[in-house]
Parts: sequence; structure tokens; C-alpha cells
Amino acid sequence: MLTQPMPESHVLSAMRALGNLLRASIPGSGLLWVLSDEGFPLQCKGCGEICELLRWGEVQRRRDSTFRGSSPPRIVHNSYVELDRCALETGCDTCRTLRRAFLLEQITSHGAERLGHAGNQWPIYAVLNLGSSGDSELALAVKSPKAVLYSATVHLTNDVRAVARNSRRAAPGPRPDLSALRRVVDDCHRNHECSSRYRWSHRNPTWLLRILPDNLVQLVAGPSEPVDYVVLSYSWGDPATMPAAEWARIKGAGTKTINGRPVPERLNPFSVRELPETMQDAIAISASLGVFYVWIDNVCIPKGTNWDTEASLMHEVYGNSAFTLVASSSTKATDRLLYDRLAWTQRGGACRLRDLWWLHNTPMPLDRVRLESPVSLRAWTLQEERLSPRIVYWAGQRWYWSCLERQVAELGESDWAASPADPCSRSCPQRFLELCRSGDEELLHEEWLDIVQAYTRRDLVAPRDRFLAIAGLAVRFYNAKAANGGAVVTEDYLAGLWKDNFARHLAWSVASAVEPRHNLRHIAPSWSWASLPLRVQTKTKAPFRPSAHFKFVAVRRVEAAEASYALARTETGDPSTDFINRGRAVEERGRGVKAVEVRGRFRRFISDDALNVSWDGIERKRDGRSCFDFGAFPGRSIYARNKGNGTILSKDAHCGEVVGQLDYTIPADDKPDQHPAPYVREGDEREIVCLELGELAMLLLVPDHDWGRPESYRRVGVAIGYTNRKGFFYGCETRSVNLV
Repeated sequence: MLTQPMPESHVLSAMRALGNLLRASIPGSGLLWVLSDEGFPLQCKGCGEICELLRWGEVQRRRDSTFRGSSPPRIVHNSYVELDRCALETGCDTCRTLRRAFLLEQITSHGAERLGHAGNQWPIYAVLNLGSSGDSELALAVKSPKAVLYSATVHLTNDVRAVARNSRRAAPGPRPDLSALRRVVDDCHRNHECSSRYRWSHRNPTWLLRILPDNLVQLVAGPSEPVDYVVLSYSWGDPATMPAAEWARIKGAGTKTINGRPVPERLNPFSVRELPETMQDAIAISASLGVFYVWIDNVCIPKGTNWDTEASLMHEVYGNSAFTLVASSSTKATDRLLYDRLAWTQRGGACRLRDLWWLHNTPMPLDRVRLESPVSLRAWTLQEERLSPRIVYWAGQRWYWSCLERQVAELGESDWAASPADPCSRSCPQRFLELCRSGDEELLHEEWLDIVQAYTRRDLVAPRDRFLAIAGLAVRFYNAKAANGGAVVTEDYLAGLWKDNFARHLAWSVASAVEPRHNLRHIAPSWSWASLPLRVQTKTKAPFRPSAHFKFVAVRRVEAAEASYALARTETGDPSTDFINRGRAVEERGRGVKAVEVRGRFRRFISDDALNVSWDGIERKRDGRSCFDFGAFPGRSIYARNKGNGTILSKDAHCGEVVGQLDYTIPADDKPDQHPAPYVREGDEREIVCLELGELAMLLLVPDHDWGRPESYRRVGVAIGYTNRKGFFYGCETRSVNLV
């Protein structure tokens, strides 16, 4: 006998009743549901708040199908720990999606762990953002009364096909899928042209670690024939933030020498456990991927080695490697790379709500991993990345692969192939190598400026390595310009700048004036960005059109390196050796350049009759922008200085203003007897003179009387983009000056 089907309303009532029973049966979990009528996923009452946001979005779209805007925030859980418990105990699909979103935002393993720390337990707010084109997202934030501690994004879609494609992918486990990574690496080596295009030479590094069975490794001389090896790019860590014993262990991993040879303890097989954890796991990953040689700077550059020589060979070490393994998840060398990744300890895929919306996670963009990981703050790792044709980024919750032809995120969500016509059609770290190969001079100079901007914000344990940490990039740049069939090479390396586009390279600026006490004038001249303190944000890529009046004249002072420069420039008869030696010699000499002579239009920055006025007296805010009001000073020449951020303004009577940016602030303990000061003291602004670099770009200079030669000036800032005073240099004299 057939029975009539139960009405849908009765089914829902039965499910609610069952939910009440289950809720009552879970001790201490009054916050939890397990069933819902919102498309029948497992849910909790916090997810009901998200459904309210979705209802709000549906109402807006019914009123206006192109509506774009954000909902009021709603609290979906009282803390991350509560969210984590809900996802675990109830299997709530929505909470698992939200939990994973927070974890996927963490680049390091420590970041994921900190989500659960007691001091970070504040309410989780959600806001629905509706885009005009139909794209939508949930913006999540853990907010304390003072700040947003963590944020994350969950994406929404109505495209069932995309959700189905994602659901068919195998979910990762807590441990990385090294078999999938090996397929990606092998595919590049078999089917791409990365090796044939970008391998620099057939030479191996001077020393390599060979991986042996039974967790043993051995330091060996680089074989005479090319071998596959992995380079580890990692952060040593900040000695100020770790116990002294831990820092001693990291430094102690270095290879000692006796009479210039590595000690027997390294030349004989030794246990990988003698090395810090990041190195141990890098060795394990390399072996799992079928590569049995590894290069690690601290181990493979023995103490007492000529560091200058090794630094200038970095373009070979990285360019010839099978790939570079970037330890993006590590904050220091004692962090593990292989651990259970919290984002994947709970299974769960896309989640459907209200029959209309699918919630799903997306991987963090590779650019964020590159720019925000701890390793990106270490100066040495910049050239390690830019000189590597193939890179594995090892992030906190997944790995990423990048080569000239393809980028892949674990699970394949970010898989893309480069255009054959333009291998760098999307952002990729190998752009510098591609431009060196193609020889596009203008773009290559732009890329160098990008390198400078990325480099100056980074840190160095030893400031004396300021130039050494990019020596490999400089050698590669010069050789790209010199690879022209033996023609005369006009390019020259000048303390981090390049002669053929010198005016453009001089036009760098600081984002805001910096404290001067830790400047590096003992390492580089004032006109070089390398003279700035470490960890400074710079701007190098403002629009620039060179002045027809500016000319580089000559190098006037070089310290050291001249003898080795002359020797290295001597031709040996071996084209390959001569080519490499020339690049290394030019880079080595360039580090020692201290003064140059240039020629250009020249004038004073501030008129003799200018009145000094307060910055607050002329600055106004309009529509969130800064502007100026000179109504209180009709017909007067004036100047003003913002002591906070170092901006300085000069305005001649009846003319437009010029706003410059000074490099340094005035320190609180400024003493007039301290000479020479790298900054402009208060009251000395009238000493500033200007040298035209481009149509709307000038150097700000002050006389330097210590060098002992007339017409010598040191840089104190720059002015760029002064559209209100395009004729600032009209009729001015052209002079030759020495920049020191």
C-alpha cells in the first residue's frame, strides 16, 4: 500500500524538533544548531546572522539589480575560539568556510596559531559587500575596541558550475601534497623553456649539500658537470626577538674552515638534525621532489670565504638551480616547514545558503605571499627571488609555484599560463630575468627602479652588506646591457644607480622624511638611495621626462676596488670568462663610487625675499585632499616646511608653488656643532639649491664644504611633479656641479 508523501512543512517541523533534541543533548553548547531550512546545510545560530545579511542583499537587488554597497555589520560569533569549536563540534558548513577563510589569510604557521590565543578573542563581525557586476563577498573581521586584529574574505557566487568544479577537486590533507608539487615541477622541466632560456651557465655553486640516506647530508664541492640542486631562500630571524641560545644555534649552523677548507665534520656525512628546522625540512622537501643537492647560504658559503666574490656570483647560484624554495611560512630559521596545516584539519567545501548563494574560499594571491611574508623583509632574499627562473613559495597553508610560463597554487585554483608573446603578462617575480633576456632597455630601467623600491624597505643584519645583497642583480643588469656583440658599452654602475639613465635614477624620494641618525652615508653618497637608513619606504616610479639640459659628466671619486676593477677588465681571450668578469668588475667598482660630476640647469629653491610662514597657515583640507591657500600673503614670496613629514614649499610672488620632499627630519637632539648633518636644520632652508633632472623633477641640494672641491653639493631631497610651476627653471644658468 502506497502512502502519501509528508508535506514539506511537516518535514521542516520534524527537522527543527530533531535539532532541538540534538542541541539539548550537547552539554554546554547552547550556541549550536545542527539543521536549517536555508538549503539544508549543517548550520549554527551564528550562521543565521549571515542569512540575515543575505536577505538584506536580496532586498537591495530586487529594488535595483545593479545595486552596489555594503550592509551594516553583524556579529556572527563571539570569538574565533567559539567559531572553531562550532565548526568542529557541529560540522557547521558555514562556520567551516568562515574558519578556513581566517586561516587562509595567515602566511606563516605562527599567524594561524595566534588566532586561538586568549588575547585575540573578540567578536567576529561580518559585512556583505555587493558589487555592481554581481560579484559579492563577506568581509569578516575580528575586532577589539581599539583595532581590527584579523580580517578575511568569503566569496559568494550563483555559478553552480564553478562550485561543482571546485567540489570535484580532491581536498588537501593537513600535510602538503608533495606528489602534486612534483608533477608541477616535472612538467616545467619537461615542457617549459625556463631552463634553456634562463640558465646562466653550466657551473654549479662552489659548495653544495648532498642529501644521503638515513637523514644524513654531506658538504661537497660543486660537481664539474651540471646537477639539479634546490636553493633555500629563508629568513634567519631577528636576534633581538629570540633567546641568545637560539640565535647562536642559527649562526652556529655555518660551516667553519681550517686553512681555507671546510672542517671535516662537514666534509664527512653528518645528521640533518645538526641544522635548524627550516633547513631540515627544506632538505626533506627537496628529496621528496627527487632533487638530492641543496644550496643554503649559511652552510654552503664557509666562514672565511671571500664574501664579496660569492655575493657577485648569486645570479649564477640562483639562475642555475632546479628551483628556489622560499620559506614564506617561517619567521626564523628554527621554524618548521612541515607541520599540520590548520586550514585543512576539518573537511568542508563550498556551502549553499538560501538556495541562491554559494559561499566558498579562494587562495591568497601569490603577490600577497611574496610581499607580506617575513622572508620579504630580509634584504638578501630580494635578489634570491628576482634571479630565480623557478620558485616554490612555501606558505602557511599551501604551496605556490611560479615560473615564466605558469603559476599554480596548491589545489590548482590559481593556475594560469603566461601568454607566449608576453611571458610576464601577469605579475610574476621572473619579470627581471625576462627583461634581461629581451633587452628592452626602457623597461629594464623601470624594473631596476622597482627593485630599488622593494629593496629599501628591507632589513639587513649587517648594514655593510647594503650593496652586496643586490650585487647579483647588478651583475645581471650590466651583462644584459653588455650582451651586444662586443660594441662599446656606455653603461656604468654608480652606487646603486645606472649612468645611462642617471637623471631618472636620481629622482627617487622617500615616502616621508626619516630619522637621520642611522643613515648610511659612510657606505654610499648622499645622492644614492643606499645612503638612507634601513627599512625606509621609497618612491621610484613617478612619471618622468628627462631634461634636455641635464648631462652626466664623469665619476670624480671612487674608493677602493680600482685595482681589482682594472685587473678584471683585462681580456683573457675566453669570451665567456671575459664577459662574466666585466660584469663583476663593474659592480665591484660601482660600490665604491662616492662623487660624480653632472651638468644641468641650476638655481636657488627659495627667493632671498621669501617670508617664512607656518605650514598650518597655508595647508587646507578639501574633499580629503591637501591643498594650499595663499590668500593671507598676496604678492609675497613665501616658503614653509612641514616638520612632521619633511615636505617643503617654495612660492615666488605671483607664481605657482613648488612642493618638495626632504629626505630627513630634524632630530629632537639636534646640535648645531654636529657637522656635517645629513638633514636641513631649521633656519637653514634658504641654503637649498636645485638641479633640474627632468621636465618636472629636481634635486634639492645644499653646499658641501668638507669635500675640498668647489661646486660640491650633497642631496637633501627632491621635488617631482610641480605642475603649478612648470617654468621654474626658465632662463636659469647651466652649471657643472659635483654631487657627493
